[in-house]
Amino acid sequence: MNKISALFLIVFIPQFFLLAQEPDTLKGDLGEVVVVGYEGNRSVMESPGAIANIDPERITGFDEGSLLYGLNTVPGVRIEQRAPGSYRVAIRGSSLRSPFGVRNVKIYWNDIPFTEPSGSTPLNLLDVINMQEVEVIKGPAGSIYGAGNGGALLLESRQSSENEAGAGHMFGSYGLLRYTAFAQSQFEDGNFRFNYANQQSDGYREQSFFNRETAELSGRFQLNDSQIIKTSFLYSDLNYGIPGPLTEEQFTQDPTQARQGNPFALGSVEANASIDQQAFLAGISHDAQISENISNLTTLYGTFSAFENPFNLDYKKDSRKSGGGRTRFYFDTDIGEVRTRFTVGGELQSANYAARNFENDSSEVGALNFDDEIKIRSSLIFLNTEIDLPNEFYVTAGLSYNRLEYSLNRLVTNLQGDVPGLAEKTFDPEIIPRVGLLKKFSPALSLHGSVSYGFSPPTIEEFRTNEGSIALDLEAEQGVNYEVGARGTLIGPRITYDITTFFFKLDETIVQQPSDRNSTVIFENTGSTDQYGLEAALNWAVIRNSSAFLQELDWGVSYTYHDFEFKDYQKEGEDFSGNKLTGVAPHILVSTLNTKTKAGFYSSLSYNFTDEIPLNDANTVYSDAYHLVQLKAGIKHQIKEGVSADIFAGIDNLLDEKYSLGNDLNAFGGRYYQPAAPRNWFGGVKLNVEL
Repeated sequence: MNKISALFLIVFIPQFFLLAQEPDTLKGDLGEVVVVGYEGNRSVMESPGAIANIDPERITGFDEGSLLYGLNTVPGVRIEQRAPGSYRVAIRGSSLRSPFGVRNVKIYWNDIPFTEPSGSTPLNLLDVINMQEVEVIKGPAGSIYGAGNGGALLLESRQSSENEAGAGHMFGSYGLLRYTAFAQSQFEDGNFRFNYANQQSDGYREQSFFNRETAELSGRFQLNDSQIIKTSFLYSDLNYGIPGPLTEEQFTQDPTQARQGNPFALGSVEANASIDQQAFLAGISHDAQISENISNLTTLYGTFSAFENPFNLDYKKDSRKSGGGRTRFYFDTDIGEVRTRFTVGGELQSANYAARNFENDSSEVGALNFDDEIKIRSSLIFLNTEIDLPNEFYVTAGLSYNRLEYSLNRLVTNLQGDVPGLAEKTFDPEIIPRVGLLKKFSPALSLHGSVSYGFSPPTIEEFRTNEGSIALDLEAEQGVNYEVGARGTLIGPRITYDITTFFFKLDETIVQQPSDRNSTVIFENTGSTDQYGLEAALNWAVIRNSSAFLQELDWGVSYTYHDFEFKDYQKEGEDFSGNKLTGVAPHILVSTLNTKTKAGFYSSLSYNFTDEIPLNDANTVYSDAYHLVQLKAGIKHQIKEGVSADIFAGIDNLLDEKYSLGNDLNAFGGRYYQPAAPRNWFGGVKLNVEL
């Protein structure tokens, strides 16, 4: 199967089915999709903003062992995997300053701020089993959620209304083994849910092993008619290898190799370059209806983690503690005939790190380079108003006040020219406004527009780099986003669409630069960027017929066009103004085709085209465009009453493309490429029992 025929099959097959066939039932009517974004809790058809909802079937639609599939079906969102378990999330090109990890995107899990106070998010601590739905807010959401120009991800744990239990096993290429289990118990005033996953693999490349074990316990308790308590406990034990980037020559000759050593740095295998992290999170939420018009939702949480990172250039060991809370009061009232909701709230996060950096002595802890005590405190207060005007106009207006403080006490240092002492940085307070307007013309069409301000201060990894420097002069990125969009349905709820176009003007852009001290990176503010984009999603329920053999056929397509460029950017005597923004593909197309039959057979076929990507600021090196095809098929069978099984198999990279999924930008020594696996397979079985 060549690339053209694969594209033909996925994009045009639905055209051959009779559109005249009336469906029995349809899911996915936009009028029924309720979103939480901007604290609205309303239909997406009445929510002014670029908001997408990823349902459970899309999250696990292909590979339950990875977060990539579901998120990458959303236009404007790109999630990369530089190594198994090493994620990088970009919403509207927000990953320029993320050589590793998730930055510039605020993430919540069960209403708990999962993003650390510094702005980094350990998304790799979560397994797919810890997610039921994901809500994506694209563009600055600082009026409600604080820092992050990319947007926000709101994650919810799996829940059901049944007494049930289940287990699963998956196996596949490169030593993949995955075990899952869950149990849910209902009682008169609530429920408990337990989720467990254990996943391991050897990896396609040298030093790309992966081991993760997660255990989650959540509960919901109805105290009385007006109060609900929710609890969330998560333990995650994560250990994965970091093979490191390759040069183009190495990528071409042997993509399975890990980064090689040189006189200045160890090779990834010799250094045992890896992440070893154990983390425990505990959170509790209290939802209270105080009066007929006033309610409150308050969440408190704490996290504890041990972090160890042997790397090619050093060896890092951290002990991390953080905690905080988020509260919001809702006041619903009618002003005349105008329904109004006022939301006022705040969020406070605090963290303490004991962070030590050593020499890497052939994968063992060597001489101490420096030892720091780090304190981080971030806070925001927000006010949001929603007004339902006559003639189905909907207005949202929000404002937040944000503060961030870093305190770094360098206790010991053995770096040349460095001295112990206290370094403090208090960023200027940020006032972040947003205004959105939506007109609902009918249940099948609404138009929306918004103007939002955003900011993104440097994370602790950018403020304090691995090579020991402290960037006291580094300031927050500032940006203004303008967007308009349309969403609705065609032919009843059979076809849904969502189209948004935007312009984002970013100043004080944070970019990464090679360090003079070694081949790590440092960060600096420089110039501005202009970012124009178009994002479109269309979903077509081609067939819905419960009496036919082919009961369901769904076709979806998402398209992203990003025209991002440096507006004003000088570096080392060179002027890069007018160059394309590093790390951003101008065109991405994702198409999916899903079927279900009366006999229980189902299938999922997806196609992803990603355009070439500039890998350095000079635009002299680009990654090749690639075509990724993925196929999964299975059968769900009722063994007996209350007992069902799901047997499945899948093929990733069906066309055997040679591509890099997670490039290193502006890489030292031309090491840009993180090779993805060639054609590979997986299979498994899941068992579900109703108790």
